[in-house]
Formats: sequence, C-alpha cells, structure tokens
Amino acid sequence: MSRSRGWSDEVAIEVAAPPERLWRLIADVPRMGEWSPVCRRCEWIEGFASAAVGARFIGHTRQGPVRWSRVCEITTSDQDREFAFKTLFQGAEATRWRYRFESTSTGTRVTESYEVVSMPRWVQLLHRLPGMHAKARRDGLHNMTRTLDRLRTAAKRG
Repeated sequence: MSRSRGWSDEVAIEVAAPPERLWRLIADVPRMGEWSPVCRRCEWIEGFASAAVGARFIGHTRQGPVRWSRVCEITTSDQDREFAFKTLFQGAEATRWRYRFESTSTGTRVTESYEVVSMPRWVQLLHRLPGMHAKARRDGLHNMTRTLDRLRTAAKRG
C-alpha cells in the first residue's frame, strides 16, 4: 500500500425531501447496498450498531467480476448535514467517502464525493495503462449518480 497521486470527484443532485430524511437513509449503513450499484451490502462490526464517529462496518463490493470487502470507519456523523467514512486497506486509509446535505427552497441538495488517499501498487500500475484511469473516473461518476438517483427514489417513498 502506498500513497497515490489520488483523485477525487463528486456528484450532486436536488431531492424533494428534507435533509433529515436523506441523512437517515445514508446513515443507515446496512442499507447502503440498496443505493450503491457497487456496494452489495454492509454490516456493523466490533459491536457497533449505529452511525457514530468511530463506528466500524464492513462494506462488501463488486464491480464486474471483481469482488472485495473493506473495513470502514465513520469519520463524520453530523445529523442532517454530513455523513462520511473512510475505507481501510491493510490498516491504512484508502478512500474517503462523504455525503453532504444542504437545504434548498425545494428540498435538499445532496452531494456524494470520494477522495482516493492510497492504493495498492498493483492498482496504481493498472491505472497507468492507457485509458484505465479515465475509465475508473467515468465509472465512479456514473456509480455515484446512480447511487443518488436510488436515494432520491427511496426518499420519495418515505
């Protein structure tokens, strides 16, 4: 694992629902698999069962034929405003995920973002192949858009 020349991206949408409803959906970590097209499921670990700073969970993910799991730790749990966590790989921070909720005149602006902090060397080498880094970024933006669209649908259902 080494520090990478990481990257970050974000996607935002407007949702006709109050921030508290959206925050509750995102902070309900075991439901993450309902929103994300990559995350399949999450489960609390180490005795945690709620979205408090320092709480840990395991996220099980899949993209195409590749599957992996990561321990995650909640870094921000500011009710109705922000929810963030970091993924860990071999005990080191790998990626930071963040959801921000801002009231608007028609509901809430929800922003999902990520920042790659470090990655295994083999992944860094893979990203040096022509077009791979650009594809990873496109896929990330597409998947975040799908996540927020699914979140919007769930919020409309109440």
